[in-house]
Amino acid sequence: MIKVSVIIPMYNAEAYIMQCLESVLSQTYHCLEILVVDDGSTDQSLDICREFRLHDRRIKILSQERKGVSSARNRGLEEASGKYIFFLDSDDMLHPCLLEQYVRQAESHHIDLAFCICIQLDDLKMEQEARRMSEEELKGTWKIGEKEESGEWFHCKFGHELSRIGGKMIRRDMIEKRKFDEGLLRGEDTIFIHSLACKGMRMAYLDDAGYFYRMRQGSLMHSDEGDKNFQFFRVCERIKIQEYDMGHDRWALKWGNKIVWGILSEYLAAKRKKDRESCYHFRRMMMTEIRHPLYRQLPGRTKLLFYGCFYFPPFRILWTMKQRFTGNLG
Repeated sequence: MIKVSVIIPMYNAEAYIMQCLESVLSQTYHCLEILVVDDGSTDQSLDICREFRLHDRRIKILSQERKGVSSARNRGLEEASGKYIFFLDSDDMLHPCLLEQYVRQAESHHIDLAFCICIQLDDLKMEQEARRMSEEELKGTWKIGEKEESGEWFHCKFGHELSRIGGKMIRRDMIEKRKFDEGLLRGEDTIFIHSLACKGMRMAYLDDAGYFYRMRQGSLMHSDEGDKNFQFFRVCERIKIQEYDMGHDRWALKWGNKIVWGILSEYLAAKRKKDRESCYHFRRMMMTEIRHPLYRQLPGRTKLLFYGCFYFPPFRILWTMKQRFTGNLG
């Protein structure tokens, strides 16, 4: 059978790792290599994993000092030997039929990356979903994206789904020597998937919920919050520049637009808090965006509101009213 390597980065997840592992071990697809990468946990997470390993030798535990989720995922990639790599966070879970459907689709249609709908749930709803999904089959339909469509899928059609690595199964030889950027606190998975999309992958999307993401304070996704906004803009800027350099103005402009509205929103929030240091940084970022050639291609109303909110108080009032009544950035 075709082996799938499941990579699970873990840090202080004793309350959730049992449910996570159970969702993997209950898969209807059995040819698995389960790589739990303990990133310096100080709770009982490691003991729980060792107990599971006593009963299922498919589990392999890798330990390292605290280096962050990207380092843990990279360690898993180094050790993985399966034809396919599946990424799972230690507080998430998956439908019992998901990997079987992924492998069947990947083998039948020569798929490089398979993904599905990801549902975000709190702890209570996670428990309810765990009981429900064991009784229901995945009944969604598959959509196939040809290699030339990978850009459209990443930047537009499935931009939200493809911004996270959790729940994605990727053919290992497509990854090659790629690594997650260990210098990023946020968006490292978006950068990673973007680097693959640039190769022109053949993708498959299941329009049913097969991956369940736990919303909790202190998870891998929510740790190190202090620098997250600047990290987000760094990621957007990197993708924008790469697409612009490749002559893909359409995609670069989408990321430039996202940066502009994001900077404006964060600047005004910092202004309300009287956070002078953040205001200074966002003002510098604004000037950098204005100097970029792509800025001239943005809609006139966007440029007017963007510039006006930085320098003219009446524009800030209009922005606040717009946010209050529409609840969106664009």
